[in-house]
Amino acid sequence: MDVVNRFRIGPRLYLGFALVLMLLAGLTAVAWYGLKTSHAATARVIEMDRRAALTQEWLMSTQININRVMAVATSRNDPAVDGYFKPLMSQVSERISVVQKTLEAEIQSEQGKALLKDIAERRAAYMAVRKTYFDTLKNGDAAGAQQLLTGGLMPAADAYGAKQRELLELQHRAVAEAVAASEATVNRQIGLLMLLALSASGLAMVLAWRITRSVTQPLAQAVDVTREVAAGDLRRDVRTERTDELGDLLRALGDMKTSLTRTVSLVRSATDSIDTASQEIATGNQDLSSRTEQTASNLQETAASMEQLTGTVRQSADSA
Repeated sequence: MDVVNRFRIGPRLYLGFALVLMLLAGLTAVAWYGLKTSHAATARVIEMDRRAALTQEWLMSTQININRVMAVATSRNDPAVDGYFKPLMSQVSERISVVQKTLEAEIQSEQGKALLKDIAERRAAYMAVRKTYFDTLKNGDAAGAQQLLTGGLMPAADAYGAKQRELLELQHRAVAEAVAASEATVNRQIGLLMLLALSASGLAMVLAWRITRSVTQPLAQAVDVTREVAAGDLRRDVRTERTDELGDLLRALGDMKTSLTRTVSLVRSATDSIDTASQEIATGNQDLSSRTEQTASNLQETAASMEQLTGTVRQSADSA
């Protein structure tokens, strides 16, 4: 017997709706997980891009300070130029220190940590050469300052900037990889959601078809039995193993058909008995009619005899 037919119609419908709601809940959970995963991937991209922006700021700020050093050098230690740029250089250096500490705390890759270590060492070397350069300018040693500028400060600045650019390139690669991973995650979640949606829709359609068929098929059978009974055909044997309301209906129809068959048999038997009795009564009537005719004939013969006797007696009396 079909498993679906073991349930009553009410629980069957409840179960069908419950399964559909469970499928919807599952799709909602998958969609929520996909959104959460996509959000995490997007947040990672934003974080990587923020680190790249900080690295770009570090590089640009360093280049700005180098340009200011060159401006001071070009002015041949003009007090006005020196007094204007040095406070700005100190502010930028403080900001660079903040950016450096932030990146050192946030970058966790081995390559990134190694680059940050190299950059910190080269920045320290650059800052030391720059301090020596400004001290030489302050002491009025223009020739020594020029030699220190070309032979020490600029190479140190170039080495410092080169490592910064390596770090910036590493951050850009990380951003690109994070974007690609985010897109792959989104595409994967969309594909999974579509697959689950199609599967859930197909399962829901099959479930609806099975429940509908489990109701309409026995109803059609009950209608056929009712029409056959209405037409006087009681030959069909109604049997079912269903345990639901429709099974009860079919069994009730079968009991009704059996009862009608029994009633018809009783009526037919009574009719046969009545027919037999009628035939016996007709035979008795015919026999009685024959006897009555015989009796009437005998009475006529007796009357004739009496009349003849009466005539004889009267003749005898006249003769006497």
